[in-house]
Amino acid sequence: MLKAIKLIEEEVSNYIEGQTPITEGNYFSQYKLVKRIGLYANQIYPTGKLDSQGNYKYWFDIITPRINAEIKNVDFDTKDIILYSENNKDSSSIFLANAALKEWMRETGQAEKLNEAVEESAGWGNVLLKKIKGGYEKCDLKNTYIINQTAKTIDETSVIERHEMTQSDLRAKSDVWNNIEDVILKCGNKSLSATLKSPSSGTQIPYYEIFERNGEISEEALFEAQDKVGKEGASLGKSDVFVLAKIVCAGLGKKSDKDDKFILYADKISKMPYKEYHRGKYEGRWWRMGLYEILFDIQTRANEIGNQIARGLEWASKTFFKTKNQLIVQNILSDLINGDIIESEDLSQITVRMEGFDQLIADWNRIIKLADDLANSYEVITGETLPSGTPFRLGGLLNINANKLFDFLREKLALAIKEVFEDWILPDVISNLKTKDILRLTGNSDYLKRFYEMAVDAWYIKNLIVLGPHTSDEATTLKQAKLEEIKKYPEALVKLEKDTFAEVKPRVNVVITGEQVNLATDMETLSQFIQLESDPVRRTALIEMAMARKNIDIGMLPKSKPEELKPVSQLVGASERGGEKVI
Repeated sequence: MLKAIKLIEEEVSNYIEGQTPITEGNYFSQYKLVKRIGLYANQIYPTGKLDSQGNYKYWFDIITPRINAEIKNVDFDTKDIILYSENNKDSSSIFLANAALKEWMRETGQAEKLNEAVEESAGWGNVLLKKIKGGYEKCDLKNTYIINQTAKTIDETSVIERHEMTQSDLRAKSDVWNNIEDVILKCGNKSLSATLKSPSSGTQIPYYEIFERNGEISEEALFEAQDKVGKEGASLGKSDVFVLAKIVCAGLGKKSDKDDKFILYADKISKMPYKEYHRGKYEGRWWRMGLYEILFDIQTRANEIGNQIARGLEWASKTFFKTKNQLIVQNILSDLINGDIIESEDLSQITVRMEGFDQLIADWNRIIKLADDLANSYEVITGETLPSGTPFRLGGLLNINANKLFDFLREKLALAIKEVFEDWILPDVISNLKTKDILRLTGNSDYLKRFYEMAVDAWYIKNLIVLGPHTSDEATTLKQAKLEEIKKYPEALVKLEKDTFAEVKPRVNVVITGEQVNLATDMETLSQFIQLESDPVRRTALIEMAMARKNIDIGMLPKSKPEELKPVSQLVGASERGGEKVI
């Protein structure tokens, strides 16, 4: 058996069967925790819906409303993701790049991906995003195995992903993966399972279980997986030298012989292809707490109390009578009809009351209050009516204070999304922006003209040394000649396109509302200074800064000619002489 396949099998087995010591005497299994979270997320009792006496066990869900409250308070959308540059010269480039980014997000369904990330971040507490060709995807945490469970970041551990793929999925990878037809021939299963250990459901088409491992591996195992051998089958790699690599294999579940296990891909990688988000703080394990785990005990106790009250009220709602007369009917409900007369000297009703009902209600209220404290889900957050007599101003202050946690969580999630766009998405979006896309993105021929001008400026700066010393008039002539050449022969622009955004790229920031630049606060500050500023030049500059924050292309706006503008000294002088204040 290949060393890489054996390593993956051992790591998967240890992840599922073993436990990791987090602190002295404290052992942790992410596999078992994820399994339990899945049960609570689907409101399933591990032992079934009936207790030992055959009574139905109700599930009193107190977690989902609190998760929903956090989702609606943390939520942000694609409209909150914009590109921004502090340099006003970049306004046209930023406008075009934003248009291209918005189109990419719309075509790739980013709104749905962001919503899924926010939903998972609240309940599960962790989101793992993975780079793929043309974008990224959210990892399925139920089928993602963190090998070093004490790692603080994803860069400190190997990661194994389990996938269920069809023949079409496999053949789509034929330009990158090897042994596709062998896997299709020998590794198919007419069943589908949600996780590695969950029961399988029969299908009419074959599915293939694929494992992908990203992380450190010995050079010897990597070269063997790549089928690189020296003379007489000797290994070329060293067993004590480890490198970062991606290994993809199939057939790990087969127990027949080694010929049923295949390496589909094996190669070095420069860094781990993941970005991560964690709701909680690091407490000795990579997996941080989400609301499901935080409220495990609260939910369990709520179910106990709810079912105790339900069974007690079932008995308390029954009606019983007592008498010493043996001739009285056995069941008043079934043996008597309306209007019958009962002859008895001592017939009376037995009062049935549930003992401990008040204590159970008090305990219920106590754990609900504790759940609100743990999940930050007070009345002001969930939208419920505040207690009678609460002052209006106090309600506003409570709302502001309670939302500080959600602002913090939004910033943490936005940091992960920001890294995804800056490192994985933005370079491709900018580099793929072609001349033919300008009219389609903007619907305005003026933008195409300005795009030509940007390309000429990029060409001029790149060739400044080659052009040699020259005057500003000569520079204008050179740029104009190049511009005319591009207009006459648009194919000449192909060589310039890649350099158009080269200068802009380092200055571009991905800004998400609530992170790095708080747009609401920023706009309010700028608005205040705009009203206070009397110098029209600085005032105009502040207005343009505010417009740039809102992704308005300043360069397309009409401007007054220089000769039409009055000197600043005249305007200030008029103000000092008692005229109207210049705004």
